[in-house]
Amino acid sequence: MAKDIRETDTSDSLNGARASLVDECRRQSENCAYTSTTFTIWLRCLAGIRVFCKVTPIIFGALATWKMVAQNSPLWGSVFTLLATVIPPAYSASRTTAYIEDYRVAAGEFTNLRDRFRQAAEISSHKPFSEFEADTKPLFERMEKVRRRMLTPPEWCFLLARRKHKAHHYRHDYDEAKNGTTTA
Repeated sequence: MAKDIRETDTSDSLNGARASLVDECRRQSENCAYTSTTFTIWLRCLAGIRVFCKVTPIIFGALATWKMVAQNSPLWGSVFTLLATVIPPAYSASRTTAYIEDYRVAAGEFTNLRDRFRQAAEISSHKPFSEFEADTKPLFERMEKVRRRMLTPPEWCFLLARRKHKAHHYRHDYDEAKNGTTTA
């Protein structure tokens, strides 16, 4: 009887595939961690811009109508009036409020995906490979969906996020206690 040459040693190939999928889950968890932190940092800046653009027109309007400024320096009164009237439409045209919502939703999704990929690598990887693969497929689909928006915060936000992660700002106390390490 002839040997079936189609047979393969599935245990070795599955172990290799499992290890590759675990590595990819860990990579994606790290990517999600950096991205969510980057988005959060940029969100803080956008929120500051929003506060500035909402508050300064009120202050400039008050200064423009203040008799002491208007009488002693009409030029400054004119400048304050101009700023009080130009900032609100410029802010509206910038779509900052819409961007804040976009980044808020994406940061939340990347944070959730970070944890789900970590759980897949640590927990689901112990299931039979077909179940492990089935558990990760929806995660990769969610990742593709959230990346379609192509949100691009400034590079310095990523550099700050990377610095925070390298300094272990986002390490779990439980993991540090378990490993016997602590950070100040």
